[in-house]
This record gives sequence, C-alpha cells and structure tokens, in this order.
Amino acid sequence: MMKVTILTENTVYKRGLLGEHGLSLLVDTGRQRYLFDTGQSRVFVHNAAKLGIDLKGLDGVILSHGHYDHGGGLEYWQELGNVPIYVQEKAFEKKYNENSRTGKLYYIGLEDKGGWQKKADVRKLSGGGTQIADGVYLLSEIPYTTHFEPVPGCFWKFGLQHPGDELLVDKMEDEQLLVIEAEEGLCVFAGCAHAGIINCLRYVQTIFPGKHIHCLVAGMHLKNSDAGRIEETIRALKEIKIDIVVPVHCTGICAIAKMRESLGSVCILPEVGKEIAIENKWREK
Repeated sequence: MMKVTILTENTVYKRGLLGEHGLSLLVDTGRQRYLFDTGQSRVFVHNAAKLGIDLKGLDGVILSHGHYDHGGGLEYWQELGNVPIYVQEKAFEKKYNENSRTGKLYYIGLEDKGGWQKKADVRKLSGGGTQIADGVYLLSEIPYTTHFEPVPGCFWKFGLQHPGDELLVDKMEDEQLLVIEAEEGLCVFAGCAHAGIINCLRYVQTIFPGKHIHCLVAGMHLKNSDAGRIEETIRALKEIKIDIVVPVHCTGICAIAKMRESLGSVCILPEVGKEIAIENKWREK
C-alpha cells in the first residue's frame, strides 16, 4: 500500500498546521519514503512534527522544478539528515516571472540559502528520464503535444551555459514528474505541470505504453486559465480514466471545484495534513 501525506499546500483547515503557497508531499511506497518538494519555507518541517512524522531516514528528496515555492524549503536540508536530493540540472537556471499588469520581471528561481546547493548530496539529472529505484522514475523535458497547452508565455530564464547573456523563454524543461509503479497501475506526481498536465500524462503514456495511470497527485497550473482550457483538461482526464485525482497547489479553486463536480469522488480535495492511502480500494483519511 502506498501512502501520500500532504505536508505543504495552499489550503489548510486543521488546527496547529500551517499553509503557504507551495507544495510538499511525503510519498511512502511501502518500500521507500520520498519527500516530493519542500514548499517555500520551513512549513513542511513544522507540519510534519505536528503530524508526528519523522523526516529522518528518507530515501530521497525530489525537486519537481526550480521555483522558490517548491525548493525554498531546501534551506532546511540539514534537518532531514544526509539524504540525496534529485534535481534536474536545468532547475538551477536563473528563472523569472513576468508581471501581467506591469510587464516587469521578478525572480522566482532557487536560492542557495543554508548552502544546500554546495554542501548537500545534490544529484543533478540530465536527459528526459532516470530510474532512481526499483519501480521509481523521474521524467523531465516534457514535450508539448496537445493543442490547448502551449508553452507558458510568462516565464523567462538565463541559461546555464551563458547566464549573463540573452533572456530566453523558459519552456520548463527542468520540470520532473515522479512516476511510481504500483500493483494498481502508475502513480504520477507533478509539482506544477507548467507544460500542461495532459502533455505530462501523454508523455507518461509514451514512456510506459499500455500501463494504466491509477493515481494523479498534481499541481496543474490552471489558476489563471480560462474556462475552455479547464474544460479541455477535464475532458482529457476523463478519457485517460484515472482512478484517483488529487489537484493541489496551483490548480486553482475554480478548476478544482469543476474537477470535483465533473469527476465526483474520483477527485479528492487537498488540504495540509490529509493522508491518502492508495490501494486496490483506495481510502481517504
């Protein structure tokens, strides 16, 4: 049985727990324990302690991409012990977002607070796919294949090769999907799915042909999307026939509400502290 605990999320209801704009999930496969993202601060450590969860002895920390609200908590890497941190190498590019009102750019990339980039066991990955354990995979460099999920127009970067040169459109090639093979099918985790969640899932289907996608826990970056894109996304999710969908973080309230209305009990509403047990007959705690 696999268990997923939400340590950091935008929504919180339980007393004593904290929320923030960010994401951190503890994924327990039954054989390994991974921390998927760290939010933007120490909130994930606070919430784990409140929930009675020991974050020592993890098999790895997986950074979904190089934005502050997913990797900011790595400042506190020493509290996790000597654990490998899996990062796609392009996550270290200097990343910026564009203010839709003023057009000005502001920094949203990773910082080396706490010295984690130099002192921790950072494993920089390259290429589109890496297997880090038996049945555990990281996929990046997600291709844009759907007609309704184009390259985001608001993200910019300075590349690793020439960091002081030309400002480039950021195609978010560093975004990593965590894919775990379970008895019931594939369990897919995405931090923000900037390339589009359906592009992400089609990529997973290409890498694992014929495999059923059983569970999806993902930020889907639909917060500012129009109704048409949200409807297209839900239609595609139905076609893929995923058993469990947990839309977290940047999916946005409107999109989450429409998914719940359309997908029914298949869609689990996220909140800090929620534990989701994934088995033949899934149950929510």
